[in-house]
Amino acid sequence: MSALTLMHLTSVGPDKPPASVEFGPHLTVVYGASETGKSYIVEAIDYMLGATKLKTISQADGYTHMLLGLHTADGEIFTLCREMGGTKVDVFEDDLRSLPAVAPNKTLNLKHDPKAENNLSRYLLKIVGVDGRRVLKNARRVLRTLSFRDLAHLCVITDTPMADERSPVLASRQTIKETEDKSVFKLLLTGEDEPEGPTGASNVEKKVGKGKIELLDQLITQAQSRLEIASSESELHDQLRRLEESLVNASAAARDLVADRSALIEQERQLQVRTTMNRERSGELSTLLGRFGLLRQQYESDLDRLRMVAEAGSLLGYFFREGPCIFCGAAPEQQQPDHQTAETEQLQAAVAAEIRKTTELHADLLTTMDDLEEQLRLLEGDHASLIAGSSALTCELAALDERLAPLTEDTKAILSTQSKVQADLAIHAQVQQFEELRASLSSMPAVPEPARPDGIPASNLADFERTMHEILASWQLPGANHVTYDQRTAEISVDGSPRGSRGRGMRSVIHAAFTLALARYTAERDLPHPGFVVLDSPLLAYREPDEDFVMPRNVVGHFFQSLHDELKVQIIVAENVNPPQDLGEQATLHPFRTAAAERVGFYPASAPLG
Repeated sequence: MSALTLMHLTSVGPDKPPASVEFGPHLTVVYGASETGKSYIVEAIDYMLGATKLKTISQADGYTHMLLGLHTADGEIFTLCREMGGTKVDVFEDDLRSLPAVAPNKTLNLKHDPKAENNLSRYLLKIVGVDGRRVLKNARRVLRTLSFRDLAHLCVITDTPMADERSPVLASRQTIKETEDKSVFKLLLTGEDEPEGPTGASNVEKKVGKGKIELLDQLITQAQSRLEIASSESELHDQLRRLEESLVNASAAARDLVADRSALIEQERQLQVRTTMNRERSGELSTLLGRFGLLRQQYESDLDRLRMVAEAGSLLGYFFREGPCIFCGAAPEQQQPDHQTAETEQLQAAVAAEIRKTTELHADLLTTMDDLEEQLRLLEGDHASLIAGSSALTCELAALDERLAPLTEDTKAILSTQSKVQADLAIHAQVQQFEELRASLSSMPAVPEPARPDGIPASNLADFERTMHEILASWQLPGANHVTYDQRTAEISVDGSPRGSRGRGMRSVIHAAFTLALARYTAERDLPHPGFVVLDSPLLAYREPDEDFVMPRNVVGHFFQSLHDELKVQIIVAENVNPPQDLGEQATLHPFRTAAAERVGFYPASAPLG
């Protein structure tokens, strides 16, 4: 695969001295005091590779364009030029380091468009040799083409995602794009496109079931977030079996007590479910009764008014027998004999009919309300029974706990773990029910889980884990530095501890190792990758007052020496801590505002950068 090498980043503007930093072909370290523009350089590189925005700082006032010089593996040089806040990128097939004085060779849009040629993403993908490659868009196996931003997320790591708790594989940092992120990672490890497959439901089916499916997805996500143990359901069953065997071996006397306790916990859970359903139904019935009560009042009010109308009509017909008709207004000469009597009878008949209709509706409503009130009474009685049963179970559990109290601390720990496993198994069962219900909402073929569409072959994954282990070991971090990757959660664990559970400092170090391992792995196998890595604050030397992580000095030295010895990938590091001074001629060093430093920061300004 063709690789890109970054040559320089330069900011220019009318009547402004260029602000520039040169990048070496192998290792470049920009280091020094905080707030001198080191992170700004990383963000500006990302901006030039298609990021939507670059933060505004006062030192950049008057600077109108950003330039990024690159060359390909074939030696072709070009410069990307983007106006500050601009939505297009100009390409100059030359090493440009000043304000453009000639027209660009190309002008490209920022947004990736697989059907158009004039966008930055496809321009860079063609150079890397992966234009048109396909990844999964969602769990329904809908495919989309690879975007260069998919790759940029994995090679240009700014300070925020560097220490983020989310897995480095989930580089977009958007939950809705987890399937896409995992598919991109799979493409880099295997070099293979996602295969064609069933794309799920039709548009009509999607519209019909979209709301329910999205709700079930949220319920599944919420349920999975409550899992306490990072193990599969089968692993949990195995663990539960081992725990039960340990309990039997530890104390035969406690075996029956433990079984009884487990049964009581399950009964209590079932009672809680029934209680929740009971309260929900009671609420629904109470709401209906309230609404029906208002309707009953309306019916009764209508009946009263109709009786008043009937009585008033009779009186009017009796007292007013001469002159214009009080009902229809007809003059005496236009009235038939007994006109007033006929009109009175018609009014009485109409009112009587409306009274009969309203009376029937009122009677039906009362019957319905009686039925609902009876249901509500039954539910209240059932609720009282449930509460009593729950209280009884609580008492039984308390009694069992008192009998179990004398057990050893080891047995208590086993019981605690067993409870967590049982709770997780219950959540897994709930998730399975949700997923089965979700599948029944549409007729589309069943699809794999989003986190593992087809899975990364074990050999590829083992090679990557070994590569990352070698990098961590070369930095001489404490421990065996054994690396594992969970395809379901996309979590990376080192020595059995998930990265997301580690402190901020170790998360940054592991993220840096992941990024470098991915670059080395792809370079050694001629697989897709831009060919460079940009890291912001991997050692986390600048820390907040409450941050308790400080990287050991020997690790810092081995870290930089390892990067110095890495000749397959171009590496750019922005860091507060000073690198060793014996990195050699292959390293390019840029000290900012340090002792004997020639410059105060990226921009030639006396005040610190914001």
